[in-house]
Amino acid sequence: MKRETAWLMGGAAILTTAAAGASIWNNYGALLRWTEPALPLSEVQLAPRTILFKTVDQQELKLDLYYPPGDGPFPVAIYAHGGAFVRGNRDDVFCFTPIVERFLELGIAVCSIDYRLFEDGSYFPDNLEDVRDALCFLNQEADDLRIMRGRMVLWGDSAGAALMLTTALAPMEFIGEQTAESLPLISGVIALYPPTNFLLFKFIQTWIAHIKFYGGGRDEWRELMTRVSPVTHLTADSPPIMLLHGKKDPIVPFTQALHFVEKGADVGADVRLFSFPNGTHSLASFAQTENPLKIERLLERIEAFSCQVLALPPRETLH
Repeated sequence: MKRETAWLMGGAAILTTAAAGASIWNNYGALLRWTEPALPLSEVQLAPRTILFKTVDQQELKLDLYYPPGDGPFPVAIYAHGGAFVRGNRDDVFCFTPIVERFLELGIAVCSIDYRLFEDGSYFPDNLEDVRDALCFLNQEADDLRIMRGRMVLWGDSAGAALMLTTALAPMEFIGEQTAESLPLISGVIALYPPTNFLLFKFIQTWIAHIKFYGGGRDEWRELMTRVSPVTHLTADSPPIMLLHGKKDPIVPFTQALHFVEKGADVGADVRLFSFPNGTHSLASFAQTENPLKIERLLERIEAFSCQVLALPPRETLH
Protein backbone atom coordinates (compact mmCIF):
# COMPACT_ATOMS: atom_id res chain seq x y z
CA MET A 1 0.00 0.00 0.00
CA LYS A 2 2.79 2.39 0.89
CA ARG A 3 4.51 1.66 -2.42
CA GLU A 4 1.26 2.27 -4.34
CA THR A 5 0.72 5.52 -2.46
CA ALA A 6 4.25 6.63 -3.27
CA TRP A 7 3.72 5.86 -6.93
CA LEU A 8 0.44 7.77 -6.97
CA MET A 9 2.03 10.78 -5.28
CA GLY A 10 4.98 10.66 -7.67
CA GLY A 11 2.68 10.45 -10.67
CA ALA A 12 0.64 13.39 -9.43
CA ALA A 13 3.81 15.43 -8.98
CA ILE A 14 4.91 14.65 -12.52
CA LEU A 15 1.53 15.64 -13.91
CA THR A 16 1.57 18.86 -11.88
CA THR A 17 5.07 19.68 -13.12
CA ALA A 18 4.08 18.95 -16.71
CA ALA A 19 1.00 21.15 -16.41
CA ALA A 20 3.10 23.94 -14.92
CA GLY A 21 5.61 23.58 -17.73
CA ALA A 22 2.84 23.76 -20.32
CA SER A 23 1.47 26.87 -18.63
CA ILE A 24 4.92 28.49 -18.66
CA TRP A 25 5.39 27.86 -22.34
CA ASN A 26 1.87 29.03 -23.13
CA ASN A 27 2.46 32.27 -21.21
CA TYR A 28 5.83 32.78 -22.84
CA GLY A 29 4.33 31.97 -26.22
CA ALA A 30 1.72 34.67 -25.65
CA LEU A 31 4.53 37.10 -24.90
CA LEU A 32 6.37 36.18 -28.09
CA ARG A 33 3.17 36.54 -30.12
CA TRP A 34 2.36 39.95 -28.62
CA THR A 35 2.00 42.69 -31.20
CA GLU A 36 1.75 46.38 -30.34
CA PRO A 37 -1.65 47.57 -31.60
CA ALA A 38 -1.35 49.96 -34.50
CA LEU A 39 -2.25 53.61 -34.04
CA PRO A 40 -3.53 55.84 -36.84
CA LEU A 41 -0.82 56.83 -39.28
CA SER A 42 -0.20 60.39 -40.33
CA GLU A 43 -0.86 61.53 -43.87
CA VAL A 44 2.77 62.61 -43.95
CA GLN A 45 4.96 59.97 -45.58
CA LEU A 46 8.35 59.74 -43.90
CA ALA A 47 11.33 58.48 -45.89
CA PRO A 48 14.21 57.45 -43.64
CA ARG A 49 17.91 57.70 -44.21
CA THR A 50 19.02 54.09 -43.68
CA ILE A 51 22.60 53.46 -42.58
CA LEU A 52 24.60 50.32 -41.77
CA PHE A 53 26.27 50.78 -38.39
CA LYS A 54 27.60 47.29 -37.66
CA THR A 55 28.12 43.84 -39.19
CA VAL A 56 28.38 40.78 -36.93
CA ASP A 57 29.00 37.35 -38.46
CA GLN A 58 27.61 38.62 -41.78
CA GLN A 59 24.48 39.95 -40.06
CA GLU A 60 23.94 43.59 -40.94
CA LEU A 61 22.60 45.92 -38.26
CA LYS A 62 21.14 49.17 -39.53
CA LEU A 63 19.48 52.32 -38.27
CA ASP A 64 16.89 54.63 -39.79
CA LEU A 65 16.97 58.39 -39.33
CA TYR A 66 13.91 60.61 -39.76
CA TYR A 67 14.48 64.36 -39.93
CA PRO A 68 12.30 67.35 -39.12
CA PRO A 69 12.27 70.24 -41.60
CA GLY A 70 15.47 72.28 -41.74
CA ASP A 71 19.18 71.78 -42.16
CA GLY A 72 20.05 70.82 -38.60
CA PRO A 73 21.95 69.76 -36.69
CA PHE A 74 19.07 68.39 -34.64
CA PRO A 75 18.76 66.85 -31.21
CA VAL A 76 17.81 63.21 -31.64
CA ALA A 77 15.45 60.69 -30.02
CA ILE A 78 16.82 57.16 -30.48
CA TYR A 79 14.34 54.26 -30.38
CA ALA A 80 14.82 50.53 -29.63
CA HIS A 81 11.89 48.20 -30.39
CA GLY A 82 10.23 45.68 -28.11
CA GLY A 83 9.50 42.03 -28.81
CA ALA A 84 10.68 40.06 -25.74
CA PHE A 85 14.29 40.26 -27.06
CA VAL A 86 13.22 37.57 -29.53
CA ARG A 87 11.61 39.38 -32.44
CA GLY A 88 10.74 42.83 -33.79
CA ASN A 89 12.56 45.30 -36.02
CA ARG A 90 13.28 48.99 -36.37
CA ASP A 91 10.06 49.55 -38.38
CA ASP A 92 8.17 49.01 -35.12
CA VAL A 93 8.81 52.68 -34.41
CA PHE A 94 5.62 53.35 -36.39
CA CYS A 95 3.56 51.61 -33.73
CA PHE A 96 4.29 54.89 -31.93
CA THR A 97 3.50 57.33 -34.73
CA PRO A 98 2.02 60.00 -32.41
CA ILE A 99 5.26 60.12 -30.43
CA VAL A 100 7.38 60.18 -33.61
CA GLU A 101 5.32 63.04 -35.01
CA ARG A 102 5.55 65.00 -31.77
CA PHE A 103 9.34 64.69 -31.76
CA LEU A 104 9.53 65.91 -35.36
CA GLU A 105 7.21 68.82 -34.58
CA LEU A 106 9.62 69.82 -31.81
CA GLY A 107 12.55 69.79 -34.24
CA ILE A 108 13.94 66.52 -32.87
CA ALA A 109 15.23 63.91 -35.32
CA VAL A 110 14.11 60.32 -34.70
CA CYS A 111 16.38 57.31 -35.05
CA SER A 112 15.32 53.65 -34.89
CA ILE A 113 17.99 50.98 -34.45
CA ASP A 114 18.50 47.26 -35.00
CA TYR A 115 19.96 44.88 -32.43
CA ARG A 116 20.56 41.13 -32.43
CA LEU A 117 17.69 38.93 -31.29
CA PHE A 118 17.38 35.61 -29.50
CA GLU A 119 15.94 34.12 -32.69
CA ASP A 120 19.20 35.12 -34.40
CA GLY A 121 21.08 32.88 -31.95
CA SER A 122 22.22 35.78 -29.76
CA TYR A 123 21.63 36.24 -26.06
CA PHE A 124 22.54 38.81 -23.42
CA PRO A 125 24.72 40.86 -23.53
CA ASP A 126 24.97 40.81 -27.35
CA ASN A 127 21.86 43.00 -27.66
CA LEU A 128 23.25 45.53 -25.18
CA GLU A 129 26.54 45.68 -27.06
CA ASP A 130 24.63 46.38 -30.28
CA VAL A 131 22.63 49.21 -28.71
CA ARG A 132 25.79 50.72 -27.30
CA ASP A 133 27.59 50.43 -30.65
CA ALA A 134 24.67 52.16 -32.39
CA LEU A 135 24.87 55.08 -29.96
CA CYS A 136 28.63 55.31 -30.39
CA PHE A 137 28.24 55.29 -34.17
CA LEU A 138 25.69 58.11 -34.01
CA ASN A 139 28.04 60.09 -31.80
CA GLN A 140 31.02 59.59 -34.08
CA GLU A 141 29.11 60.37 -37.28
CA ALA A 142 27.02 63.19 -35.81
CA ASP A 143 28.32 65.87 -38.19
CA ASP A 144 27.52 63.87 -41.31
CA LEU A 145 24.18 62.73 -39.86
CA ARG A 146 23.15 66.29 -38.94
CA ILE A 147 22.49 65.45 -35.29
CA MET A 148 23.80 67.03 -32.10
CA ARG A 149 26.32 65.40 -29.80
CA GLY A 150 25.24 65.58 -26.19
CA ARG A 151 21.59 66.21 -27.10
CA MET A 152 20.34 62.64 -27.30
CA VAL A 153 17.31 61.13 -25.57
CA LEU A 154 16.77 57.37 -25.63
CA TRP A 155 13.35 55.74 -25.81
CA GLY A 156 11.83 52.35 -26.39
CA ASP A 157 9.06 49.97 -25.46
CA SER A 158 9.18 46.81 -23.38
CA ALA A 159 12.40 44.91 -24.16
CA GLY A 160 13.81 47.85 -26.12
CA ALA A 161 13.10 50.19 -23.22
CA ALA A 162 15.00 47.86 -20.89
CA LEU A 163 17.99 47.82 -23.25
CA MET A 164 17.99 51.60 -23.48
CA LEU A 165 17.77 51.96 -19.71
CA THR A 166 20.62 49.56 -19.00
CA THR A 167 22.82 51.16 -21.66
CA ALA A 168 22.20 54.66 -20.28
CA LEU A 169 22.68 53.60 -16.66
CA ALA A 170 25.81 51.50 -17.21
CA PRO A 171 27.87 53.59 -19.66
CA MET A 172 31.13 51.75 -19.02
CA GLU A 173 29.75 48.23 -19.41
CA PHE A 174 28.57 46.04 -22.30
CA ILE A 175 31.27 47.38 -24.61
CA GLY A 176 31.08 45.90 -28.11
CA GLU A 177 33.11 46.97 -31.12
CA GLN A 178 33.29 50.63 -30.07
CA THR A 179 35.58 51.90 -27.34
CA ALA A 180 34.40 52.75 -23.85
CA GLU A 181 35.04 56.44 -24.48
CA SER A 182 32.88 56.53 -27.62
CA LEU A 183 29.49 56.48 -25.86
CA PRO A 184 27.74 59.85 -26.12
CA LEU A 185 26.27 61.80 -23.25
CA ILE A 186 22.68 60.65 -22.74
CA SER A 187 20.28 63.49 -21.88
CA GLY A 188 17.41 61.29 -20.69
CA VAL A 189 15.43 58.09 -21.20
CA ILE A 190 11.72 57.58 -21.96
CA ALA A 191 10.79 53.98 -21.17
CA LEU A 192 7.40 52.48 -22.02
CA TYR A 193 6.48 49.49 -19.80
CA PRO A 194 10.02 48.10 -19.45
CA PRO A 195 11.11 45.11 -17.39
CA THR A 196 13.47 46.70 -14.87
CA ASN A 197 14.52 43.69 -12.81
CA PHE A 198 14.48 40.37 -14.62
CA LEU A 199 14.65 38.44 -11.36
CA LEU A 200 11.30 39.85 -10.26
CA PHE A 201 9.62 37.70 -12.86
CA LYS A 202 8.73 34.23 -11.60
CA PHE A 203 12.23 32.81 -11.51
CA ILE A 204 11.65 29.27 -12.73
CA GLN A 205 9.17 30.43 -15.35
CA THR A 206 11.61 32.91 -16.86
CA TRP A 207 14.56 30.55 -16.64
CA ILE A 208 12.73 27.64 -18.29
CA ALA A 209 11.50 29.91 -21.06
CA HIS A 210 14.92 31.43 -21.71
CA ILE A 211 16.82 28.15 -21.57
CA LYS A 212 15.62 27.69 -25.16
CA PHE A 213 18.06 30.45 -26.05
CA TYR A 214 20.69 30.11 -23.30
CA GLY A 215 22.85 27.15 -22.44
CA GLY A 216 24.23 28.14 -19.04
CA GLY A 217 23.27 26.95 -15.59
CA ARG A 218 20.71 28.49 -13.29
CA ASP A 219 23.14 30.29 -10.96
CA GLU A 220 25.11 31.67 -13.87
CA TRP A 221 21.87 32.80 -15.46
CA ARG A 222 20.78 34.59 -12.27
CA GLU A 223 24.10 36.44 -12.14
CA LEU A 224 23.73 37.51 -15.78
CA MET A 225 20.13 38.63 -15.27
CA THR A 226 21.18 40.78 -12.33
CA ARG A 227 23.96 42.35 -14.39
CA VAL A 228 21.74 43.24 -17.36
CA SER A 229 18.75 44.48 -15.34
CA PRO A 230 18.34 48.28 -15.45
CA VAL A 231 17.65 48.59 -11.72
CA THR A 232 21.10 47.19 -10.90
CA HIS A 233 22.78 50.30 -12.32
CA LEU A 234 20.62 53.13 -10.93
CA THR A 235 22.64 55.83 -9.17
CA ALA A 236 22.30 59.48 -8.26
CA ASP A 237 24.28 60.28 -11.44
CA SER A 238 21.83 58.48 -13.75
CA PRO A 239 20.21 60.64 -16.45
CA PRO A 240 16.57 61.66 -15.91
CA ILE A 241 14.14 58.82 -16.60
CA MET A 242 10.46 58.93 -17.57
CA LEU A 243 8.59 55.65 -17.00
CA LEU A 244 5.21 55.02 -18.65
CA HIS A 245 3.44 51.92 -17.36
CA GLY A 246 -0.10 50.55 -17.30
CA LYS A 247 -1.46 49.25 -14.01
CA LYS A 248 -3.16 46.34 -15.80
CA ASP A 249 -0.12 45.24 -17.80
CA PRO A 250 -0.40 41.42 -18.13
CA ILE A 251 3.10 40.96 -19.56
CA VAL A 252 5.40 43.25 -17.56
CA PRO A 253 3.70 43.73 -14.18
CA PHE A 254 3.27 47.27 -12.84
CA THR A 255 5.31 46.18 -9.82
CA GLN A 256 8.38 46.37 -12.08
CA ALA A 257 7.87 50.13 -12.38
CA LEU A 258 7.21 50.54 -8.66
CA HIS A 259 10.36 48.59 -7.81
CA PHE A 260 12.41 50.82 -10.11
CA VAL A 261 10.95 54.02 -8.62
CA GLU A 262 11.66 52.82 -5.08
CA LYS A 263 15.27 52.02 -5.97
CA GLY A 264 15.57 55.42 -7.66
CA ALA A 265 14.36 57.13 -4.48
CA ASP A 266 16.85 55.13 -2.41
CA VAL A 267 19.85 56.21 -4.49
CA GLY A 268 18.67 59.72 -5.37
CA ALA A 269 18.02 59.14 -9.09
CA ASP A 270 15.60 61.27 -11.10
CA VAL A 271 12.87 58.75 -11.97
CA ARG A 272 9.40 60.00 -12.94
CA LEU A 273 6.58 57.46 -13.18
CA PHE A 274 3.39 58.11 -15.14
CA SER A 275 0.86 55.35 -14.59
CA PHE A 276 -2.30 54.50 -16.50
CA PRO A 277 -5.18 52.94 -14.52
CA ASN A 278 -6.54 50.94 -17.47
CA GLY A 279 -3.28 50.65 -19.36
CA THR A 280 -2.03 47.26 -20.49
CA HIS A 281 1.10 46.51 -22.51
CA SER A 282 0.62 49.03 -25.31
CA LEU A 283 0.59 52.73 -26.09
CA ALA A 284 -2.87 52.27 -27.61
CA SER A 285 -4.24 51.19 -24.22
CA PHE A 286 -2.94 54.42 -22.67
CA ALA A 287 -5.09 56.37 -25.14
CA GLN A 288 -8.37 54.65 -24.28
CA THR A 289 -11.25 57.06 -23.88
CA GLU A 290 -12.04 55.87 -20.35
CA ASN A 291 -8.47 56.58 -19.27
CA PRO A 292 -8.09 59.98 -17.56
CA LEU A 293 -4.73 60.53 -19.21
CA LYS A 294 -5.55 60.56 -22.91
CA ILE A 295 -3.19 60.60 -25.87
CA GLU A 296 -2.79 64.38 -26.10
CA ARG A 297 -2.08 64.64 -22.40
CA LEU A 298 0.44 61.83 -22.76
CA LEU A 299 2.16 63.60 -25.65
CA GLU A 300 2.28 66.80 -23.63
CA ARG A 301 4.05 64.97 -20.81
CA ILE A 302 6.55 63.46 -23.24
CA GLU A 303 7.06 66.88 -24.82
CA ALA A 304 7.66 68.56 -21.46
CA PHE A 305 10.20 65.91 -20.43
CA SER A 306 11.99 65.98 -23.80
CA CYS A 307 12.21 69.77 -23.90
CA GLN A 308 13.62 69.82 -20.38
CA VAL A 309 16.33 67.19 -20.82
CA LEU A 310 17.28 68.35 -24.33
CA ALA A 311 17.33 72.02 -23.27
CA LEU A 312 14.66 73.01 -25.82
CA PRO A 313 12.28 75.91 -25.21
CA PRO A 314 8.70 74.72 -24.65
CA ARG A 315 6.37 75.67 -27.50
CA GLU A 316 3.64 76.83 -25.12
CA THR A 317 2.45 76.45 -21.55
CA LEU A 318 1.24 72.89 -21.05
CA HIS A 319 -2.07 72.38 -19.27
